[in-house]
Amino acid sequence: VITTSSLFEEDLILKNYNVDSNKMKLITPGVDVEIFSPDATVKRENTFLSIGRIQEQKGQMETIKFLDNFRKVESNFICYFVGGPSGKSGNEYFEELKKTVEDLNLESYVEFHDNLPQKQIRDLLNKSKLLIHTSKFETFGLVAAEANAMGVPVLTTNSGSLLEIVESNKNGYYSENLIDRNVNNFVQNLIQDSKKFNEIMKNCIDKSKNYDWNNTAVEIEKAYQIVVKN
Repeated sequence: VITTSSLFEEDLILKNYNVDSNKMKLITPGVDVEIFSPDATVKRENTFLSIGRIQEQKGQMETIKFLDNFRKVESNFICYFVGGPSGKSGNEYFEELKKTVEDLNLESYVEFHDNLPQKQIRDLLNKSKLLIHTSKFETFGLVAAEANAMGVPVLTTNSGSLLEIVESNKNGYYSENLIDRNVNNFVQNLIQDSKKFNEIMKNCIDKSKNYDWNNTAVEIEKAYQIVVKN
């Protein structure tokens, strides 16, 4: 049995390896609800998050360019980048990101944080209104499911596995290019229309229920039983 975490990953394996499709089994990861559960007593702020290793593949530069464009229509926000440099060119890319923030005079809109424990990430998500996800490649995208579990919609440019999680105007928004009037309108509504945000927040929490570790464990056990039986 070959397990995959998304239909995107399943298709990737089938295209690149000579395997029997009948042996493929989709088992999605789950959200740890003991950690990622929203606290309704915490007030939401105009806070955006970008969570992931600082490397070019994660596309943080796209997020910075979006912020620069978005402030033309809305200036009341801040974006926290969570994650440390990773890979051979991670430090160089990090310096490039910081230099771009300075060049664009975005210092008052952007803060960089290093890697944080899950509980601190949960606390940031709990007061945020948007996760910006610009990673070029993901076999699943657990951070998006975790954000949804916290009631946070996901803005993404990822056309692979993230489209299995994010549905535009329901629990987030997908766009090939973040420099787009429709993207600005979606994010501006999250900030300015509390009724719209609450509606989308409910959709996010409902969607996240599809990703439960208990279901994942049951499906993995079934996969082992098939192997043992055969």
